[in-house]
Amino acid sequence: MLPRHGRGRWFDPSIAHIIVSMHYTEITDQFRADFFKLTDEAKSICITAHMSADEDAIASALATYRLLSDKYPGKNIQIIYTGEPNNRFRPFENFEKIQFVPDLSDYLDKFDLAILLDGGNYHRFISKPDKLKEFPGKKICIDHHSSPPDKFDLALIAPQIPSTAEIIYLIFYKNAPINKPLAEIFLLGILGDTGNFSYLKPDQTETFLTAKRLVEESGIEIAALQSRYRTLEPEILTALGELIKNTSYHKIDNWPPLQASFLGRTFAEDNSLSDRQIGEAAELYTVFFIRSVVGFSWGFTIRPKSNGECNISLRSLPGSVNVRELAERMGVGGGHDRAAGGTFKEKGKVLDSKECLDKVLDWINKNEPVIG
Repeated sequence: MLPRHGRGRWFDPSIAHIIVSMHYTEITDQFRADFFKLTDEAKSICITAHMSADEDAIASALATYRLLSDKYPGKNIQIIYTGEPNNRFRPFENFEKIQFVPDLSDYLDKFDLAILLDGGNYHRFISKPDKLKEFPGKKICIDHHSSPPDKFDLALIAPQIPSTAEIIYLIFYKNAPINKPLAEIFLLGILGDTGNFSYLKPDQTETFLTAKRLVEESGIEIAALQSRYRTLEPEILTALGELIKNTSYHKIDNWPPLQASFLGRTFAEDNSLSDRQIGEAAELYTVFFIRSVVGFSWGFTIRPKSNGECNISLRSLPGSVNVRELAERMGVGGGHDRAAGGTFKEKGKVLDSKECLDKVLDWINKNEPVIG
């Protein structure tokens, strides 16, 4: 069990390795001081978040960019993402500053500090994880996922806080002035990763107080805000319909009944669907259909990527399967106990989603349930 706070050397027997860095699991004044020490020293700063950027990833990067560009107006500070642009977030301040590129690894040598947000593992940010491992500059991580992290020079990983955007708010803005554009950015991340507060646990009620301040001081109406970025392209509905069509239900000995779906590579290619469109459709299916069917407390979706890999998204209800532990034990990814994800990849091979779905079902059949 990791300490709830601290810095220096820590050991987690469950992952059987030691990381030497300044690692925090709670927000402290010392973390803030350490953060600004590294940003003060840096001449050029790259801000990034995980691939297939969702609301929290976008919000975290925009909030961090706003913080640092205000503090260091003459410094080279850039937001760079591996992946396709998602223009539905264009209404948010400084979105046009985000550079969406084929791979972050081609740009890292321009910076001496990388700030990685909403993820603690190199492979979530870049298709060539060794490039981050070998990066000669400093690395800062701010995240809220429970999975064991890779090595960073400075890290704040606080799974007890439901979004990375709220962590950034609590570190840097809880007692600072907030204008409407910045409040909208924080609400984007908070609402996205809490499912409009529906995923909050009893020990996460401070998030209501954060949202209260953001809404009251900026005069934001949440419905009006979300109407500006919750838009769908026809292609996304096409992909969603295929996911609904491919839904299957499984009852496996000792495991809670599960629901699964997939989107095939041939279907994606025949309909000229981009990775982003497929990802948004899978997210809609996962959010609105997994955990909603009577008698099926958990499940997953699998979708293809244009690079030959396949992504999996898993969700579960309390008392059902711990999907984070399942993803970690399978060696495909991690995340939260109730919401996790990962990637299937084989060097030199193009994978199909149905093939990966069968691998998951085979693993479940051969292993004891992961409940918690």
